[in-house]
Amino acid sequence: MDLSEPRAFVQRALRPLAGWPTRGAVLRDVLFGAAITALCLVEVLFRWASGHLPADEALATAVASAALTALVVVLGRLYPLLSLVVALLGSFWVYGFSVLVLCVAYLVGRRMPDVWSAVALFVSGTVLWLAAAVLTRPDDVMVWTTTVSTMVFSVVLPWLVGVYRRQHVALATAGWEHARQLQREHRLTVDQVRLRERSRIAQDMHDSLGHELSLIALRAGALEVTPDLAEEHRRSAAELRATAVTATQHLREIIGVLRTEAEPVPMSPADEGVAALVGRVRDSGMRVALVRDGDTAGLPSMVDRAVHRVVQESLTNAAKYAPGSEVTVWLTANGERVEVRVVNSAPRGRRPKAEEGGRRGLIGLRERVRLTGGSFAAGPDGGGGWEVCAVMPLDGTVEAGPSTEGGAEIDQLQSAARRRVRGWSLALVLLPVMAAVTVGLVLGWITAGNMEETALAPEEFAALRVGDSQAEVEEVLPAASMYVDARMLEEDAVPPGATCSYYRSDTGLFAAETVLYQVCFAEGRLLTKGEAPLR
Repeated sequence: MDLSEPRAFVQRALRPLAGWPTRGAVLRDVLFGAAITALCLVEVLFRWASGHLPADEALATAVASAALTALVVVLGRLYPLLSLVVALLGSFWVYGFSVLVLCVAYLVGRRMPDVWSAVALFVSGTVLWLAAAVLTRPDDVMVWTTTVSTMVFSVVLPWLVGVYRRQHVALATAGWEHARQLQREHRLTVDQVRLRERSRIAQDMHDSLGHELSLIALRAGALEVTPDLAEEHRRSAAELRATAVTATQHLREIIGVLRTEAEPVPMSPADEGVAALVGRVRDSGMRVALVRDGDTAGLPSMVDRAVHRVVQESLTNAAKYAPGSEVTVWLTANGERVEVRVVNSAPRGRRPKAEEGGRRGLIGLRERVRLTGGSFAAGPDGGGGWEVCAVMPLDGTVEAGPSTEGGAEIDQLQSAARRRVRGWSLALVLLPVMAAVTVGLVLGWITAGNMEETALAPEEFAALRVGDSQAEVEEVLPAASMYVDARMLEEDAVPPGATCSYYRSDTGLFAAETVLYQVCFAEGRLLTKGEAPLR
């Protein structure tokens, strides 16, 4: 806390909060102000109905309460500390503002990032309040206790809850933002892998198309030198040969542009089949079994290379991450689609330490299979091994639809988490409030019943005569009397040898002119009557 420049500290404390409230925030403020206003109006109406507040004064109090509540709500968005001061001053006038003080203190901690300004206000306010209490009531210790307890439980404690909530929200927001950053980085990695895989696909297509175009050029050249061919057809064959050669050169240039410098040079033949691939891997020492079901010859070029790529990458991963395992390759074709499945058993012995590759190979396989219009899946097989499965159509259609790589969106997850937390938070707030309201209503009903049973009308009290028999007096008195602690009465308030009962002159809970009557009996007669001599 830097107080070296008091002027700068005051300016920072009185600076309005930045930002403009949203429609939802404005709606919440309106509902909050309406609830506090309704609470104050109920209090004013109750005081007016009990006869302790004239009609004109009650109307002025109601209007002033509504205006002051609106002022506090508006200031809470710009100057939270000032709104708290206004709410505290209003709580001395209307009891309903005590609830407003609790809410505004929480909002100060929730909205204000400057903690030390609030601490300075709390300390200075408590000191001034205690000083005023000492000057006005130097012998009343209860005033000091009430001042400190009000500041602690009505102001400081809700403010601390608001500070905790603000910090919790900030940490949660930072966590979600970090998750979004990780997702963006993951997407960049996935995009790079996809581009690399498409470059490989382009290289494969170059090898296939280049071979076919070379055959076209060769056959056109042979047709051009045929002796019995007409001159016109000879020129057409020459043009066809030149076009094939030009197309081959253009294809080589395009593939050269698409291919990255970091792309490794393929070490396997371009026309290598799955059987030859499995044979080469088996020769290197890996236990691999190839199972065929159906005719897998004559597959479309892109599907054939995708099958080869799936088997190649799966065998590479098995050799790297599951050494000593047994690998089985299934190739199934039914004329409409081809399915390639590679399963390796659990590794034997200790797995060698190797850095994780980020599953880039699987991402590339998924992209290659997707471009053929097929589906791809990879994961544990339940027995400690790993299974890779790709299913691709043979109808020649290529559906390069949108990829689903990356899982659920972070925003959707955050919205779902907010909905769950919002529901629990609302329950945690409503349940204590409903319980408090229920307890308050029950206690109010019990208190009202007790007041009704212990109320003695002034005219009935005036009709009592000292010296009347106790039996006659008790017929007039209420059914029950109030309990009064002896410490609340003055010394010698009860005459020696007498038994006293106490009654209220009014049944109102907030009656300002209620008188406590004391009726004392001795030897079966009414000894004294009058107002109870309270300290």
